[in-house]
This record gives sequence, C-alpha cells and structure tokens, in this order.
Amino acid sequence: MGGRGGQSPLALLAYLAYPLSVTEFPITSAERALIDRAEDFAARVIAPDAAAWERARSPLPREVVREWSALGLNGLQVATAHGGQGASYYCKVRVAEALARVCMASSFALNNMQGFVTRIEREGSAEQVSRYLPRLLTGELICAPSLTEPGAGSDFGAISTRAIKVPGGWRLDGEKAWITNGAIADLLVLYAQTNSEAGNAGIASFLVDTHAAGVERLAPYELIGGHAIGAAGVRLTDVFVSDADLFAPPGQAFKNALVGITAARTHVAAMACAMVESALRLTFGYTSARRAFGRPLIGHQGLRWQLVDVAADLEAARLLTYRAVDVIAAGNDAQVEAAFAKKVAAEMATRSIAACMQAMGAEGLRTDHPLARHLASARIAAYVDGTTEIMNERIGAALKDRYGRVGR
Repeated sequence: MGGRGGQSPLALLAYLAYPLSVTEFPITSAERALIDRAEDFAARVIAPDAAAWERARSPLPREVVREWSALGLNGLQVATAHGGQGASYYCKVRVAEALARVCMASSFALNNMQGFVTRIEREGSAEQVSRYLPRLLTGELICAPSLTEPGAGSDFGAISTRAIKVPGGWRLDGEKAWITNGAIADLLVLYAQTNSEAGNAGIASFLVDTHAAGVERLAPYELIGGHAIGAAGVRLTDVFVSDADLFAPPGQAFKNALVGITAARTHVAAMACAMVESALRLTFGYTSARRAFGRPLIGHQGLRWQLVDVAADLEAARLLTYRAVDVIAAGNDAQVEAAFAKKVAAEMATRSIAACMQAMGAEGLRTDHPLARHLASARIAAYVDGTTEIMNERIGAALKDRYGRVGR
C-alpha cells in the first residue's frame, strides 16, 4: 500500500479515525526472506494444482505439507532454540497474505497448522514439546484444533464433548465438527467439558491422537469450495487420553482458545484482503488489454469506476485489518478490532470479487482463473472463526464504551 496521498475518501476516513503506521510492518531482512520463500512456494507448489484440488474436492496433500515444513515455514513463529524461525506476528500475517493471493483455502489450512505448532511449543509441557514438536516441524505429524461440534459452533461454551477423570488420565466421548485439516490431521488440540456445572471454567483441552482406539474420522464435508481446508469431523467413543496429554486444564483452556480465535479472525481478514488484491490485479490487467468500442475496457468510465469502488473498499478493509494486527503484535486485547476487521473484510471480499468477475464478463467464469475459487473462499471467510453475526455481537457489546458518551 502506498502513502495517504491519492487514497480513496473511505480509506482516508479509516486512516484518520485510527492513525496507525500500517502501510509497512516492521519486517526484518530475515523475515522478508521468509515471506519471499512463501511467495515462491505459493507460485511453484500451490498455484499449479489449486484448481485441480478443488475439482477433486481434495484436502491439502500431505506432500505439500512436508514441502512447506522443509522450508521451515511450519515453524515460522517457533523459537530458534526449538528449531523454528522465531519470526514475528507481522511476518506470519504477511505469509498468510502471500498464500491467500493464490489460494485462500490452502493459506487457511497451512496458517492454522502453523499456528497450532507454535501453540504446542509455547503452551505445552516440556514433555509434550519434546514428544511432538520435532515431528510437527517436519510435517511428519499434522495437528489441528478441535473446538466446534454439531450443536455448538460460535457458542463455544456450549460444547458437549465430555472428559471424565479416570486413573492415569481421562475418558473422552463426543463428536467434533468442522475441524480444519480434520481430513489429514494426526494430532488434535481437542476441547472438552470436564464439569458441566462449571460452564466455561470446566472446559479443558487435550492432545488427542486421531489414530487412537475409539477415534473415528468422519468423511470430509462437500462444500461450495475451499476443499483444501480439509474440513471434517471426528467421533470419540470412550477414548483414553493420558494425564501427560492434558494440554490446558479447566479454567485455562477456554481463555487460551479466545486469544487464539482473536488472532485467527485477523488472519481471515488479511486473507480476504489478499484475495481481493489478487482479483483486482487480474481484472485490471485483463480490462487494460481487452478492447471494446474502440478503446480498452478500463477506458470506459462505468467499468473503471466499478473497479475504483473495489479498490476503495480494499484499502479501507486493509487499514482495519492492519490496525488489529498492530494491537495483537503489541500484546494487547484486540477482540473488538479483530471483529471489525473480519466483518468488514469478509463482506467486502464477497461483493468485490463478484464485481471483478462481472467486469471480466464471461472470462471471469473460467476456472483457469482463481476468481471462482476466491469467491467461494470469500463466503467461507464469513463463517470461519466466528460468523459475521458473532462479529456484530462482539462489536455491539462495545458500542456503549466507544460511542455511548456525548462529546469528548
């Protein structure tokens, strides 16, 4: 993004409301090299096959995960002492954007995986880190979060999967749904209720081997798109998990999950913006080359203004997203900032990508362009890590504090 000069009125309004230096993140030269590595990976590995994976309704292939891991990107934020890259949150967002410009579903799957590798390194016991981290960093093991259930989505506190304490560990029963990478995951960070009377305070998290006795992997969902996410469910029947695999105890697990979800919402907003950038660049290039009625398509005011609206909305959504990134990177609570970013970016992506498709005419319908995949993923962005309606609730709860006072 450029400086403030020449920005759209909407984008400028967003900047004046929240004057943060978000046009350039504080990226080190080593982090720039990691972003370049991710961009090359996206162009070389993901771009050639993303459409084929979608046609086959295929989750991300394991060999792709292994190559991603061999580049050190699965350990992007893992400390160098543990074999990772020690990169910043800013770098993580840039990497997610680089992948999403090519395929948001792949970006979402790999970003989610990488985030939970980092959580295991930072939040796990020394024994858990020793046992799991080396194989996670190489892609030998694939990990995934498991929060949602058939009857409990955005209402995370309503989960009904039960964890009963037994000698030496816990017995788990229940069903989980919409697990990112659930179709290929070997290890779940799974949330279960240990005491229904305690509500959120009774929720604990466990490291669960998907190959263990009593774990049944359910068929991946057939969706309108985004199949590289590998969304699937699992059913647990009397699954034993040892005390050594208790990840976060009751009273702590729910708090940890909320922090993770706030960051995830910001990632989704960044990916949505990256998809629109990709769509806008493609559309601008096509309409500059294609001629009609004696001039390039972009020379017709109506079409040009249509793309101006896309560009203006993208600039504004990005400013909200980068504001949330700054708050998270500073270690502060970004629940409201992340909700604003995700709501605006997801809604913007749906209408903007559709507008780009319209501007390209029938050419926009071709599957050798990423526009159709981007449009399906924009719809997915409105649901993952909290629906748009949940974003409205989060923002609504903050209205009194932010706008309930008269004057200064």
